[in-house]
Amino acid sequence: MAWRVECAKDGCSARDSVDNIVTLIEQHVDADGWFKCSAGHRAYIRKSFQMQEGGEPWKPFLRGIYKFPVLQAYEPFVFLVSDSESGPVNAVWFSYYKDLRGQGGRLKLGYGPGGPPVVQARDVVDLVEKLHALGCLTDSDLERIR
Repeated sequence: MAWRVECAKDGCSARDSVDNIVTLIEQHVDADGWFKCSAGHRAYIRKSFQMQEGGEPWKPFLRGIYKFPVLQAYEPFVFLVSDSESGPVNAVWFSYYKDLRGQGGRLKLGYGPGGPPVVQARDVVDLVEKLHALGCLTDSDLERIR
Protein backbone atom coordinates (compact mmCIF):
# COMPACT_ATOMS: atom_id res chain seq x y z
CA MET A 1 0.00 0.00 0.00
CA ALA A 2 1.41 3.38 -0.95
CA TRP A 3 0.93 6.34 1.37
CA ARG A 4 0.77 9.90 0.03
CA VAL A 5 2.04 12.33 2.66
CA GLU A 6 0.92 15.90 1.90
CA CYS A 7 2.29 18.99 3.64
CA ALA A 8 -0.22 20.99 5.69
CA LYS A 9 1.80 24.23 5.70
CA ASP A 10 0.70 26.98 3.35
CA GLY A 11 3.29 27.52 0.64
CA CYS A 12 4.97 24.13 1.00
CA SER A 13 4.33 21.85 -1.94
CA ALA A 14 5.96 18.70 -0.50
CA ARG A 15 4.12 15.56 -1.53
CA ASP A 16 5.82 12.32 -0.58
CA SER A 17 4.94 8.82 -1.69
CA VAL A 18 5.86 6.17 0.88
CA ASP A 19 5.80 2.46 0.05
CA ASN A 20 4.89 0.94 3.41
CA ILE A 21 3.89 1.54 7.02
CA VAL A 22 7.39 0.90 8.42
CA THR A 23 8.97 3.55 6.19
CA LEU A 24 6.08 5.91 6.93
CA ILE A 25 6.71 5.65 10.67
CA GLU A 26 10.51 5.80 10.39
CA GLN A 27 10.71 8.75 7.99
CA HIS A 28 7.48 10.75 8.31
CA VAL A 29 6.55 10.80 12.01
CA ASP A 30 8.04 13.39 14.36
CA ALA A 31 8.94 12.84 18.04
CA ASP A 32 5.37 13.70 19.14
CA GLY A 33 3.75 11.32 16.65
CA TRP A 34 2.55 13.87 14.06
CA PHE A 35 3.10 13.19 10.37
CA LYS A 36 5.72 15.39 8.73
CA CYS A 37 6.54 16.04 5.09
CA SER A 38 10.06 15.73 3.66
CA ALA A 39 10.59 19.44 4.45
CA GLY A 40 9.83 18.77 8.13
CA HIS A 41 6.42 20.47 8.36
CA ARG A 42 3.22 18.95 9.72
CA ALA A 43 1.55 16.74 7.15
CA TYR A 44 -1.46 14.50 6.60
CA ILE A 45 -2.61 11.52 4.58
CA ARG A 46 -5.94 11.85 2.82
CA LYS A 47 -8.02 8.66 2.61
CA SER A 48 -11.43 7.80 1.18
CA PHE A 49 -13.53 4.69 1.70
CA GLN A 50 -16.84 3.76 0.10
CA MET A 51 -19.37 2.66 2.69
CA GLN A 52 -21.08 -0.71 2.29
CA GLU A 53 -24.36 0.95 3.20
CA GLY A 54 -24.02 3.41 0.35
CA GLY A 55 -24.17 7.16 0.70
CA GLU A 56 -21.22 9.47 1.08
CA PRO A 57 -17.76 7.91 1.44
CA TRP A 58 -15.81 8.23 4.68
CA LYS A 59 -12.96 10.68 4.05
CA PRO A 60 -10.65 10.76 7.07
CA PHE A 61 -7.41 12.70 7.28
CA LEU A 62 -4.66 10.74 9.02
CA ARG A 63 -2.60 13.22 10.99
CA GLY A 64 -0.20 11.08 12.98
CA ILE A 65 0.49 7.83 14.81
CA TYR A 66 0.73 6.72 18.42
CA LYS A 67 2.54 3.40 18.85
CA PHE A 68 1.75 1.05 21.72
CA PRO A 69 4.41 -1.19 23.28
CA VAL A 70 5.19 -4.18 21.09
CA LEU A 71 3.42 -7.48 21.74
CA GLN A 72 5.56 -10.21 20.18
CA ALA A 73 5.96 -9.49 16.45
CA TYR A 74 2.85 -7.30 16.31
CA GLU A 75 3.28 -3.52 16.41
CA PRO A 76 -0.05 -2.05 17.59
CA PHE A 77 -0.75 1.65 16.98
CA VAL A 78 -3.50 4.15 16.36
CA PHE A 79 -3.79 6.67 13.58
CA LEU A 80 -4.70 10.15 14.83
CA VAL A 81 -7.66 11.13 12.65
CA SER A 82 -9.40 14.41 11.83
CA ASP A 83 -12.16 15.53 9.47
CA SER A 84 -9.88 17.94 7.59
CA GLU A 85 -6.19 18.46 6.91
CA SER A 86 -5.84 21.03 9.69
CA GLY A 87 -8.85 20.41 11.94
CA PRO A 88 -8.66 18.96 15.43
CA VAL A 89 -7.92 15.28 15.88
CA ASN A 90 -11.27 13.87 16.95
CA ALA A 91 -10.81 10.13 16.45
CA VAL A 92 -8.31 7.30 16.73
CA TRP A 93 -8.17 4.36 14.35
CA PHE A 94 -6.72 1.20 15.89
CA SER A 95 -4.37 -0.84 13.73
CA TYR A 96 -1.20 -2.89 13.80
CA TYR A 97 1.53 -4.11 11.55
CA LYS A 98 3.71 -7.19 11.59
CA ASP A 99 7.04 -7.07 9.78
CA LEU A 100 8.57 -10.49 9.16
CA ARG A 101 10.46 -9.53 5.98
CA GLY A 102 13.84 -10.07 7.68
CA GLN A 103 12.78 -13.65 8.51
CA GLY A 104 11.60 -14.62 5.05
CA GLY A 105 8.05 -13.45 5.67
CA ARG A 106 6.16 -10.38 4.62
CA LEU A 107 4.90 -7.08 5.97
CA LYS A 108 1.23 -7.14 7.00
CA LEU A 109 -0.87 -4.12 7.91
CA GLY A 110 -3.84 -5.27 9.95
CA TYR A 111 -6.84 -3.03 10.19
CA GLY A 112 -9.22 -5.04 8.12
CA PRO A 113 -10.25 -8.65 7.80
CA GLY A 114 -7.25 -9.70 9.92
CA GLY A 115 -8.93 -8.34 13.02
CA PRO A 116 -8.13 -5.52 15.40
CA PRO A 117 -4.98 -5.23 17.51
CA VAL A 118 -4.89 -6.27 21.14
CA VAL A 119 -3.30 -3.87 23.64
CA GLN A 120 -2.85 -4.00 27.39
CA ALA A 121 -5.50 -2.10 29.36
CA ARG A 122 -2.85 0.07 31.06
CA ASP A 123 -1.54 1.05 27.61
CA VAL A 124 -4.94 2.58 26.85
CA VAL A 125 -4.29 4.95 29.78
CA ASP A 126 -0.99 5.93 28.15
CA LEU A 127 -2.86 6.61 24.91
CA VAL A 128 -5.33 8.88 26.73
CA GLU A 129 -2.44 10.75 28.38
CA LYS A 130 -0.74 11.20 25.00
CA LEU A 131 -3.97 12.46 23.38
CA HIS A 132 -4.26 14.99 26.21
CA ALA A 133 -0.63 16.09 25.80
CA LEU A 134 -1.18 16.59 22.05
CA GLY A 135 -4.29 18.71 22.68
CA CYS A 136 -6.71 16.13 21.29
CA LEU A 137 -8.43 15.78 24.69
CA THR A 138 -9.17 18.60 27.11
CA ASP A 139 -8.89 18.69 30.90
CA SER A 140 -12.69 18.36 31.08
CA ASP A 141 -12.50 15.24 28.89
CA LEU A 142 -10.14 13.70 31.44
CA GLU A 143 -12.38 14.73 34.34
CA ARG A 144 -15.17 12.65 32.84
CA ILE A 145 -13.15 9.46 33.37
CA ARG A 146 -12.04 10.20 36.92
